[in-house]
Amino acid sequence: MEHDGRRGAVERAYLEHADDVYRVAYAILRDPDAAADATHDTFARAFERWEQYDAKRPLGAWLHGIVTNAARDALRRRRVRGLGLEHGRRDGSGSVREIAVVDPARDADPALDVVRRRLVDEALGMLKPDARAALVLRHYHGYEYAEIATILGTSPGNVGSIISRAHAAIRARLIPAHVEPPQPPAVRRAEGRSSSPEVMR
Repeated sequence: MEHDGRRGAVERAYLEHADDVYRVAYAILRDPDAAADATHDTFARAFERWEQYDAKRPLGAWLHGIVTNAARDALRRRRVRGLGLEHGRRDGSGSVREIAVVDPARDADPALDVVRRRLVDEALGMLKPDARAALVLRHYHGYEYAEIATILGTSPGNVGSIISRAHAAIRARLIPAHVEPPQPPAVRRAEGRSSSPEVMR
């Protein structure tokens, strides 16, 4: 494709897909400025590689693959610079475990949805780049394991393992270590009647 024709094709792609590409970048990077940079990087890479695009396949999926790898590259550069995977989204509490625990009995309170989203947001931000990308592609955009494997350059089986471990890591971060499972009512009544030092320990 000639230079002008390629430029026109990429410009049309930008108009049609930039918002969606940005959402993928932000879901992985969790930072608006970094996501904007990754979005621009994606379309620059698309311009350079336009000859590789198979017009028989959805353009959005091709761009998702490019932006996923652009975002992973950005995360790796951030880690090399010593910034880690977190970037100023904490509230000063110092730990996800120290944020208020969500009480399922109060789900009607809209504020709890905000707390829950923040918890998940912070937990997602602590995952490794490949795990974060796999979760975003799977749960935000509904890609199958085989499609994710192609994007990440791995096998579908490994994608399943990555996602499983990521789920476990998020659950571990969302459940405070000091919170014990609720006890049956009979046990609580027995403890309430007892003054034994053994029971109180």
